[in-house]
Amino acid sequence: MSLKVPLSVKIALRFLLSTGSGNFASYASRLAIFGLSIGVIALLLTTSIIHGFENIMSRKLLLHEGQARITDILGAPMSVSDTTINSLTKKFDEKLIPFINGLAFIRSKSKVEGVFIEGLENIPSFLSKSKLEKINDGEIILGKGISSSLMIKSGDNVFLQSLNDHESITPYPLIKSFKVRKIYDSGLKEYDNTLVYISINDARKILALNSDQISGLIYNGYEDIGSEIRYPYYYETWKEKHELLFRWISIQKWPSYIMFGLISLVGLINLVGAITMITTEKTKQIGILMAQGVPVLFLKRVFIVQGALVGLIGCLIGGLFTLIFALVQTKFEILSLPSDIYFIDHIPISFNLDMFLKILLFSFLLSTIASWYPVRNISTHNLAESLRYE
Repeated sequence: MSLKVPLSVKIALRFLLSTGSGNFASYASRLAIFGLSIGVIALLLTTSIIHGFENIMSRKLLLHEGQARITDILGAPMSVSDTTINSLTKKFDEKLIPFINGLAFIRSKSKVEGVFIEGLENIPSFLSKSKLEKINDGEIILGKGISSSLMIKSGDNVFLQSLNDHESITPYPLIKSFKVRKIYDSGLKEYDNTLVYISINDARKILALNSDQISGLIYNGYEDIGSEIRYPYYYETWKEKHELLFRWISIQKWPSYIMFGLISLVGLINLVGAITMITTEKTKQIGILMAQGVPVLFLKRVFIVQGALVGLIGCLIGGLFTLIFALVQTKFEILSLPSDIYFIDHIPISFNLDMFLKILLFSFLLSTIASWYPVRNISTHNLAESLRYE
């Protein structure tokens, strides 16, 4: 059973593909397809790159922060023997990780820097191949920025000196030697330049806390347990902590969308111009068809279908190019970024199929609607003048 192509589509295709000397309408159609393709590519790449930045930022922050953190509302140390903390630990034992954090000086042989220490029982998952790899006492894990500033490498020794605000059990600040176990590069300068990891026991000693005291609990479950947290404790998700950052990213989307939306608008204007030139160039053919009794509505449909075909071809070319580029960039990272300025060394592309299809559909519908404007006056053509048109 062969597929029957409607007559209006056949005529539209013939007009679209027609060539010959002086056939400016055909060149205009190709220009419209090119302009629309560029607009579609610009919109698709903009949304994919912004979405890619959001995804990478979210993933990196989640790895550092955990799903949420439970701390004292005033920032004071928490006791693991407290009724609320003890109850939470029993209920969500595997999903809660105790941590101790605070400020300290780190010193190498020649330099001193201020850092934020975080004491944990195990190495964070993004730095470890195994799920539960312990941080040994006397070991420290540094960010790339800190190691560069102190001019140290794995295996070197550094010293930590606390800057805590809590009452110390000794009259002098504790200074302790550590061996650099690992240097990490998360791509987030805020962390790479300031955050160091040590064992929870060493953090307790450096910050002069009692044996049952911690700074808080990291929660890594998926359900929201905020309703179970009572004063004086505070429950904050990683999204809430970095709300301003993602709000800023969201605000930055709109100028990009508007700018590349204008590029798409230029493509649509080219399309209107192309259909106008085609209707002008095909005036004699229109007259012949009208003389043969072809309804005006059918003639309008022919040119609207032609505009829709231009839009469809432009969308398919733009979509296909974007898809190929996204796959190549994801695999080979051909477009790089200066890692000392941005938090990653390449342009990230996150392919969102839902958004991809919506942009293509919206562009196609706009092309079809835009095609109506230049054909609205076909019914006013004078039959005699149309037949005499050269």
